[in-house]
Amino acid sequence: MTPHRFFACSLAIFFCSPIQASAYEGSFKPAWWCRSRHFQTICGGLFRPKPDVPVTHERLNTPDGDFVDVDWLEGAPGSPYVVILHGFGSTTQAAYVVTLLDETRKAGWRAVAVNARGAIELNRLIELNDAGDTRDLDWLVRQLIQTKKAERIYLVGFSVGGNRVLKWLGEKGAAIPDEVKQAVAVSAPYDLAKTARNLDKGFNKRVYTRSLLKTLRAQALAKDRQFPGVIDKEKVLKAKTFNVYDREVSAPLNGYADEREYWAKSSSMNYLQTIHVPTLLIHAANDPFLPKEDLPIAAIEKSEYLKLLLTPDGGHLGFVSGKIPFKQDRWLERQILDFFRRPSAAQ
Repeated sequence: MTPHRFFACSLAIFFCSPIQASAYEGSFKPAWWCRSRHFQTICGGLFRPKPDVPVTHERLNTPDGDFVDVDWLEGAPGSPYVVILHGFGSTTQAAYVVTLLDETRKAGWRAVAVNARGAIELNRLIELNDAGDTRDLDWLVRQLIQTKKAERIYLVGFSVGGNRVLKWLGEKGAAIPDEVKQAVAVSAPYDLAKTARNLDKGFNKRVYTRSLLKTLRAQALAKDRQFPGVIDKEKVLKAKTFNVYDREVSAPLNGYADEREYWAKSSSMNYLQTIHVPTLLIHAANDPFLPKEDLPIAAIEKSEYLKLLLTPDGGHLGFVSGKIPFKQDRWLERQILDFFRRPSAAQ
């Protein structure tokens, strides 16, 4: 979103009242100048400062003939590895990824930030933007154990990256590698059908969906040039909702019968009960993509491994706090690393 579009929306957003904090846990306090779901979501992307973090970029060839682009952060020998997955339509250059890398660097730990296939450069295979694809995470974790001799691995997923982390943990169940100690999912879209529904109406559709689909349509059209005829270009060009985009792109390119099968099989909410790793779920009750009333709270509460940190404010991947807009308090990053430092029953 461009700054002028942000300010054009500001007056309407300003009068949206935040949810009262008394009913929820957590210490998050939104910045006085950034309250309400939309301000938090938009400012989180626009105003989060990006530090200069020394990383090494590498392209890794995957066993199925494709590739993934990753950013390595060096740290103290024997220190933990933090594996970071970004959100939908983004890359490892997203500000929330870079700030977490910076905090990881300060802790003396190592990290690898993983770009989804096609995020940096069009990938080789036909698959594209599958929110439930966990192959690269599974392969990369095994590589860390086998080639890097990692003994402690922590996972962090933002938005769709969080969905992938949770789905993979659930898929592995009790067979999860011992080296994977803990995980965090931030603003995860546990239910992709409800997330698509929320994004396809009102302010969300006019701002977030419009912006995201601009990027995703370009990727889909590039994929059609690579594999002629895999999509209906006319329908994709006219797609203004995730319902249509997932029907015309996400489902056929990733081997699903339709968007409903894609949502059902890719949603992490169906895998929560089989997670066997202590996992922190950070979510804002006013997340415009998936608000509190759409969260699988009953399933979360049944698990001894899942802890929900539900804040009243924060938006989607926002969690903007601090007195000065361009000098934010890193509340989110501290929550993540403090959770990893905390002893758990699994360690």
